[in-house]
Parts: sequence; structure tokens; C-alpha cells
Amino acid sequence: MGFFSDLWHSMVLKDQTSTDKGYISAPEQDRLVGRQGTVARELRPAGTVVIDGEPVDVVSEGDYIEKGRQVTVVAVTGGRVVVR
Repeated sequence: MGFFSDLWHSMVLKDQTSTDKGYISAPEQDRLVGRQGTVARELRPAGTVVIDGEPVDVVSEGDYIEKGRQVTVVAVTGGRVVVR
């Protein structure tokens, strides 16, 4: 039993990742609201849009949007970027 206990304790994360230590769970993306981009990976409703040459993981308002279409960012909530 000692072997498994030692193994378990060596695998458990003991450090905490908090904002006061400089950790950020998701980068702020409020600057994207109103920006336009091109769908790089079809939205079903989640996918990828290229905005200013950078890929951004997004979700549509619920509709399927095919690759190559232009979309606009309508909201950002935490790490969730919503497009129309």
C-alpha cells in the first residue's frame, strides 16, 4: 500500500494557480467585439474564425456557418467568443 500512496502523492498537484500569482485562465478578448473575421473551420455551432490573421475559437449564436463566410463578434463572456 505504501508504493501506491507514494505514487499518488507524487502525481497530485500541490501548487495553486491563482490570479494573485499571475495565472490567467483565459486571456481577455473584449477587444474583439465588433471585429470581423473569416470562418476557417465551420461553426456547428463551435469552430474557428481568423481575425486579424489570428485563429480564434468561437461559437455562433446557434446557427451552422460554413467555412469561408464573414462573421462579426457580437459578444465576449469570459473565454467564450460569440459570432453572428
